[in-house]
Amino acid sequence: MSAHSIAPHTRPNSPAPEQASAGEFGRLIAQFRQRRGLSQGQLAHAARLSRTYVYHLESGQRLAPSARVARALLRALELHGEDRRRLAAAFTRLTGQPLEEEPEGQELFDQRELAALLVHNTAFPAHSLDRLWNLAAWNAPSVELFEIDAETLETHSRNLLAVVFDPAYRAHFRPWEGLARRLVADFKHFTRSLTYLPEYRELWRSLRALPDFKRIADSSDAGMTTAPSFVFQMRHSRLGPLTLRTTATVFSGASDYSIVTYLPGDQQTLAVFAANGWQVGDGAAE
Repeated sequence: MSAHSIAPHTRPNSPAPEQASAGEFGRLIAQFRQRRGLSQGQLAHAARLSRTYVYHLESGQRLAPSARVARALLRALELHGEDRRRLAAAFTRLTGQPLEEEPEGQELFDQRELAALLVHNTAFPAHSLDRLWNLAAWNAPSVELFEIDAETLETHSRNLLAVVFDPAYRAHFRPWEGLARRLVADFKHFTRSLTYLPEYRELWRSLRALPDFKRIADSSDAGMTTAPSFVFQMRHSRLGPLTLRTTATVFSGASDYSIVTYLPGDQQTLAVFAANGWQVGDGAAE
C-alpha cells in the first residue's frame, strides 16, 4: 500500500452521536420553554433545577441528564401528547434510558376526574378547584348554597377569587373584607411556586382590575402555613343568615386539584343543612 494511502473518509467537524442527541434534547427544551413564555430562570425554578443547569441542557453541554430531571422538565413545561413523546424520545436517544410515556398527564387526568366524582357524591355543599383556584366541579347543594350556577359561570370568570370579589356578588358575605383577606392570603400561599406561569400572571392582572382587590392583595401576605379550615358568615336570599366552616382536601403528594366542603358552623345552620338534606346519611347530591 502506498505511503500516500488515503484514510477512510471522515468529517472532522461532525459532532459525536452523543453531542448531536444532546443538541436535539436541548433544542426541544428551549423550543417548549419559549412557547410557554418562560425564561431559563423561571423554568429552572419550576423544575427545581439551577438556571446554569438549564442553560447547559439547552446548549447541549449536558450529555447525561437523569430520568428525574427529564420528568421534572416534562411537568414544568406541562407537555402532553405528541410534544411529550418528542421530548421523551430525544431523552432516550441521548441517554439510552426509556422514559415512561405520559405518566404525569395521566395522574392529572385521574385527579381531576376523581375530584369531580367525590364532589358529586358528597352530601354537603362542595366544589373542586384546580391549582389556580378555578372552579372545576361542583354539586347541587353548592349551587343552591351559593346561588351561582353553571349558566352564570359561563359568562363569568370561574376563579374563586373573581367570584368573591365580584361587586354584585360579594354582598352575600358578612363581613366581606375579612373573608376576602383570608382567601387572598391563602391563595398567595398555595400558588407561591406558580407565579412564573403565564396563566398565573394573566389571572393576577385580571384580579387586580377588580374593585378593592389591589388594595387587599397589597396588604395581605402569604403565611408560612395555613389553617385547615375557617369559619365565615353569609346571607342566603331564601335560607337567611348562615355560618359556614370550610374543610379542604388535597390529594396526597399533589396539589393540582383540591376539594372544598362547607359544613355548618353553628346550630342554626346545622338545622338548615338538615332541612335541605345536606348531611351525611341522606345520600349524595344528584
